[in-house]
Amino acid sequence: MIGDKSYWNQGYGTEALRLLLRVGFETLNLHRIFLRVYETNPRAIRAYEKAGFVQEGRQRQAEFKDGRYIDVLVMSMLVAEYDTLVHSNV
Repeated sequence: MIGDKSYWNQGYGTEALRLLLRVGFETLNLHRIFLRVYETNPRAIRAYEKAGFVQEGRQRQAEFKDGRYIDVLVMSMLVAEYDTLVHSNV
């Protein structure tokens, strides 16, 4: 999370996510990386999609937040998808 809004939209989150994926797939040799994100966070969802994550599921009304139940999205990336992204951006 980048809490100070003056640092938003400068690419820090995208770069951090790319580094995380690189370590996960290239150093730790993971096959799949997944995350959960609230449906009420469109900026994060868009950032994850931009990085190559795919929505694979929705946990309906899984969290109670701000007086109401909200869905939680499950997104993931496989190593083959990461390899395709890395090689297409060379």
